[in-house]
Amino acid sequence: MAYLQPANLRCPNCGFVQQISTVVGVGPGSQKGDTPYRTYRSIGDCVEGKRDDGNKDGTLRCPHDDTVLWSNVAGKKAQHT
Repeated sequence: MAYLQPANLRCPNCGFVQQISTVVGVGPGSQKGDTPYRTYRSIGDCVEGKRDDGNKDGTLRCPHDDTVLWSNVAGKKAQHT
């Protein structure tokens, strides 16, 4: 089961604010206590983070100063307002 969850992101350096939509859910093989997966849907003006090889790295970054605002990695904190 998955659901859409809105989030307001704020850059701590420049004050840029953007609302995004994320999908949060668990797969059919999940066990009680498993960490749900998270992925983004609509990102507005945020920039998708890229690895050196050009693939997405699962982060959303500030378009002004490249600060990480959101991450799909479990345990990473985002700058929610």
